[in-house]
Amino acid sequence: MAARDPFRAVSLDLWFTSLSYRSEVERFWEEDRRRALGGILRTRSGSRLSTPDLAAAMERVEERLRARGLDRSRVDPRVVVAECAIAAGAELTVSVEEGARRVSAAGLADHPPTVNPELFEVVRALEGEGVPVVAITNTARRGDTWLEFFRSRANLRFDDVITSCEFGRPKPEPGIFFEAARRLGVAPSEILHVGDRRELDIDGARRAGCGAALYRGLWHSYPPGMHPETDPAPVDDPELVTFDHLGEILPYLRERGPRPGSRAP
Repeated sequence: MAARDPFRAVSLDLWFTSLSYRSEVERFWEEDRRRALGGILRTRSGSRLSTPDLAAAMERVEERLRARGLDRSRVDPRVVVAECAIAAGAELTVSVEEGARRVSAAGLADHPPTVNPELFEVVRALEGEGVPVVAITNTARRGDTWLEFFRSRANLRFDDVITSCEFGRPKPEPGIFFEAARRLGVAPSEILHVGDRRELDIDGARRAGCGAALYRGLWHSYPPGMHPETDPAPVDDPELVTFDHLGEILPYLRERGPRPGSRAP
């Protein structure tokens, strides 16, 4: 078999690779988003919207997105905020950009997801070796929100977070992986992507020409019924690399000869 070029960058999935959460937290996050909207929307007479009015406006926006084959993970929060104002017949008290920032961050301080303890060693070791680390994720929260979360909650530095809501297309579409390569200044084949979902992370990364490894270390943390189709790697895919601990990324990269100072000139 011909020798392969070394990986020069690592991308990590967010949910159930870098982070995890309990199923009940999703309800809290929805309430937190509604409160954030309530803080930036006013009726034309200047009064606050009632909780039922806010909930109804958010549901109307969700219905409009579904009618277009979309959900919030594919739509920039600035669009969501603007459409919620229209649906509520209300006016914004801040700029659309500031409103999107607040809604994007809603709930992360009061109901934070759990950082995978395995992440600390890996991100810091890769940083020390000059290998950039990004996250590629399907999420309704913006990349700068996640960068600040990792910095403030875990003292971890990601080089970038590429989100489906800002890019407009989610995994497994290869474009979001191409976008990561463009931002890093490397070829897709020089990125190793690690994630927990075969159909999203492995198939998507491969379609883009990236390396791919299936991470199984947080499968036990899935909320009940979340991904019942997830199962061990099939025996008919000898090329599939699997990790049960994120620390396995480091020796795997070293076998492939990662080069320090990996950004293209």
